[in-house]
Amino acid sequence: MTRPDKREASQIRALNCALGQLNRADGSAQFSAGNTSVICGIYGPVDVKLYDEKLDRAHIEVKFRPDVGVPMTKDRWNDSVIRSTFEREILGQMHPRTLIQINVQVRQNDGSVDAAAINAVTLALVDSGVPLRSMVAAATCAVYANGDIVIDPTQEEISKAQSTHTFGFSSKQTDGPAYVDSRGDFTMDQYNSCYDMCATATERIFAFMRSAIESKVSKESLNRA
Repeated sequence: MTRPDKREASQIRALNCALGQLNRADGSAQFSAGNTSVICGIYGPVDVKLYDEKLDRAHIEVKFRPDVGVPMTKDRWNDSVIRSTFEREILGQMHPRTLIQINVQVRQNDGSVDAAAINAVTLALVDSGVPLRSMVAAATCAVYANGDIVIDPTQEEISKAQSTHTFGFSSKQTDGPAYVDSRGDFTMDQYNSCYDMCATATERIFAFMRSAIESKVSKESLNRA
């Protein structure tokens, strides 16, 4: 099929990121895929309110804000699933009785924004120095009524899709995805095809993340020299 931006069905959009842009945050990252852009700030570990205190690990708090308007039910859902995803990856036991706050702000939503948010959170956590078990990278697929499947769909493509599927994979996990969100009508064959396409796409995203992190570390080393 011919996509609006002329990409191949298995081709993701151009990736960009910037680490450490938020001066008041302990770590931050802006992640962009095409015209979709999300920025994430990490605050902590800091003192936690008594009713949120956990004796054996850090309390993880997520605030997800859309690009337009006030947070709605879908954004509260994103709060929950991002928290549950990264609670498994953050080594919270190394900072018991503290708070790690993850603030996610959508700058522009041109499709696949949930995947971009997960990728932004991963990079921001690495930038902050919060200890992680592994990184997480995510990608989205869209399935059309005629059976065609495309990776990293734009908002226009999503509006015409029969179903959408976002998968997040851990860089060290081999027993299944770290995050799954499937919506719409689809067959198991279509689900499995989306799983495979997203797994392949996240390999490129992981490589991009590592390159971005290495580039920042290299620049910081030169500045200290």
